[in-house]
Amino acid sequence: MSTSDNLQITISDADMQKINAAIDTLDQLLKPLLISLTGKDIQRLPKASDGTLPFIEQALDLAEQQPQFAPGYVDVPGLRQDLAAWKQLLNVQRRLQPITSDLNSTTVKLGSEAYVTSLAYYNSVQQAVKQAVSGAQPVADVLKARFEKSKEAKKALGKTSAI
Repeated sequence: MSTSDNLQITISDADMQKINAAIDTLDQLLKPLLISLTGKDIQRLPKASDGTLPFIEQALDLAEQQPQFAPGYVDVPGLRQDLAAWKQLLNVQRRLQPITSDLNSTTVKLGSEAYVTSLAYYNSVQQAVKQAVSGAQPVADVLKARFEKSKEAKKALGKTSAI
């Protein structure tokens, strides 16, 4: 990954179509299998990890070899199915994680570069207004709207927190 202060990325329309098609395919294949949990739901669940995998595998093997010890409510074939699906989806997750992490880093960096460059332009326009350069004031008025909205939001937040 580049650590340059100025990323220069161009993605062709054809490549974007391929990327979107690949995402669509993943979405179509995974959506019927996946669920959505709230943060509280996730906190309440006991967590399985690489460290618990040997225990799960041993318990499954023993439950299949000696089913007389399995309580009636334990679905041993269901356990095998859950374990197999967990391993498969964990592999998918592990393959996607570096991509999503790098995608996040790249979009943050590109957004930052775009914002910093836009601020430099805005500062230049403000200097042009101070020097009474023709046509600078309307440009400054358009751009300053972003900061006026931010000031209004901060004032509103200050009023709410004072209550």
